Amino acid sequence: GAIVDEVHTMTKMAVDKMNKPLLKPSVRFVNNLEGQQAPLIHGDPQKCTQLIYNLVTNACKFTERGSVTVTARHDKEGRVLEVEVADTGRGISREGQQRIFQAFEQEQ
Repeated sequence: GAIVDEVHTMTKMAVDKMNKPLLKPSVRFVNNLEGQQAPLIHGDPQKCTQLIYNLVTNACKFTERGSVTVTARHDKEGRVLEVEVADTGRGISREGQQRIFQAFEQEQ
């Protein structure tokens, strides 16, 4: 939960190229981790924070109204943690889906 809390704080302060807040007043940030005890996962907390921040700010950029939701699930042994960022934005075009996982590509 601490990483998502940090990402939420960073997201509230993030601005776009026009210096407008990325998290619009018409978009609600939902942290589905609050109150949950996630297992301790060994890894680089800065890289985890950066990864989740990139997903959240991208979701904010393309969501005009509705919500951006962060959810996490883990296996019974606490060895695997799955983090999901979902939004009510416009989605990614079919062409974009074909190329976004290629190096140096992003949706416009």
